[in-house]
Amino acid sequence: MRANSPYRGAFLLIIAAAALLVIAAITGRGDITTATLVLAGAACFITGVFFLALHKGEPLDPDLVALLPAQGTIGIATLCADLGVQGDGRFIPNGETVIEVIPVADALPENPNDDYSFITAGGACAVRLTPTCAPLLAHLQEKHALEVPGEDEALLACITEVCDDLLEIAEKTEAVRDGENIIVTLHGYRLLPGCRAVRAASPKCCTMVGCPVCSLIAAITALGTGTPTKLEHISVDEKRGVLRVIVRPDGPGPRGAGPGNLR
Repeated sequence: MRANSPYRGAFLLIIAAAALLVIAAITGRGDITTATLVLAGAACFITGVFFLALHKGEPLDPDLVALLPAQGTIGIATLCADLGVQGDGRFIPNGETVIEVIPVADALPENPNDDYSFITAGGACAVRLTPTCAPLLAHLQEKHALEVPGEDEALLACITEVCDDLLEIAEKTEAVRDGENIIVTLHGYRLLPGCRAVRAASPKCCTMVGCPVCSLIAAITALGTGTPTKLEHISVDEKRGVLRVIVRPDGPGPRGAGPGNLR
């Protein structure tokens, strides 16, 4: 058993309980001291058993988990840039799900619900794909009965609850409305290594495609407002452990990188 094993404390309590009960049996004085030893031994034993029963197993290392989706986000953004796509991703509500459309420039095509991955009709060209948050969103809807409310305050509370209570990816999440924008600040964000890896390739990856967490925030906003949304700006403060995501209703945005270059 490793020195830092979560079972170590439980087994030490059980051993201590056995030792106390043995001492009580050997002394056999039948007085208050013996009774105290028996009670202490029983308490240690019960506590140790509870520790073993309630332990959920080894937690995953957040630093490793954060890196799992990084290359997928980078790869999609690189492929889009090589195809000449310059715009930022739009998250468009489609029933209970969301599709992501990345326009070549700024304008969205007239029919973004086209079944093809590359849309060339409708006045503008774009890449249509399933957002990186899709499996996560489906899991929250199926396993946690997630229903995104339409009221403004309830929507902000929903985003906070998802980040803090369901995903537990931050120590504290704040979601506020600032004009048209929704600003989500995650304090004590636990997946910063993933942000570091993606932004090392290019910060453009964050607004063009978005990692599962940022795209989930945009998708929930799109479902709540019933309108296409975009990741307007994403900033990371590694020293303070803060991730700040600004989500905005669909509208013209700054041009991205040139073809084949995410920077």
